[in-house]
Amino acid sequence: MRTLTIRLLTPLLFLATAISWLLGGTQWSPAWLLNVGGRLSLTPSATVQLTIGLAAAAAISLFLFGSRRLFARFVARVTLLAYAFCCVATLASLVAAPAATGSGISPLAAPIAGLVLSLWFYSVINRPVSDSATTRSGSGVWFSAGVLAVWVLSVGVAVRLPVTHNATMNAARTASADTVILDYVQWQGRTLPDTGLSRLLPMLTALTLEGRSIIILYSPSCGHCREVFEEYFATQRTDAKVIAVEIPASPGTIALDGDNLGPMPCANCERLSLPAGKTYLVKPPTVVVVEDGRVVCATDSDWKACLQPPTLPAATP
Repeated sequence: MRTLTIRLLTPLLFLATAISWLLGGTQWSPAWLLNVGGRLSLTPSATVQLTIGLAAAAAISLFLFGSRRLFARFVARVTLLAYAFCCVATLASLVAAPAATGSGISPLAAPIAGLVLSLWFYSVINRPVSDSATTRSGSGVWFSAGVLAVWVLSVGVAVRLPVTHNATMNAARTASADTVILDYVQWQGRTLPDTGLSRLLPMLTALTLEGRSIIILYSPSCGHCREVFEEYFATQRTDAKVIAVEIPASPGTIALDGDNLGPMPCANCERLSLPAGKTYLVKPPTVVVVEDGRVVCATDSDWKACLQPPTLPAATP
């Protein structure tokens, strides 16, 4: 049973997952995975392609080299644990921001099934058995070269696969009428109407249509937001138009004394607020840089990737 699990069942699990990502594209990929790719400067499509390549490489390695007990067990254990972790992360993101689906199948079904199967396979592989078989002999150099070739070719082919990217659905997915997901990872290279922001704040399109604009999504109770404003926007910027967009509190939230830190220090900036009465799933502060109506950079953590210190006005003699 252990050999069957290593050489057949585990590879089939990985291949089935890779095929589902290939068919569904970025729409079927978990948001947390796309966020990780965005922080590595990968586009959503490139993130999915790389993930497909890694899953396929692990599956092919177990198919071809499963007879080498030590290697196969090590690869199977590591990849199954990584797979189980990904399922847990996907479940956590779906619980925090449930996604609507047009079918009768719950979006939690796939990650739950993957988690159960991966943990079951892992327990089978680690089950103590009396196995006196010897490891297959062969040249270690050629074996290593074969493994490396499998992983390089798998990833190389995967990054050339056509992956569908549905920016409109992923940009502002709604779990209900009162919940809006603002997924900045999907916004790179898109126009503001494609991101969903213009549907919430129509005036943003006109404000960012020409030149360079910086949009900051912030919460009044966010201390880190204030730090970003003080560092980058306390003095007037001459290199870009600055638009501060407040994220209102979720319906039913009770504001405590001291939660509101007051107006953010933003010199000569346009101040807007998202429509109240909704729950916005976005990490403040999120910075979006727009040039001539198209998003060129977006981040919720790596400020230096999008922002530079403000250009001060030239001193008059």
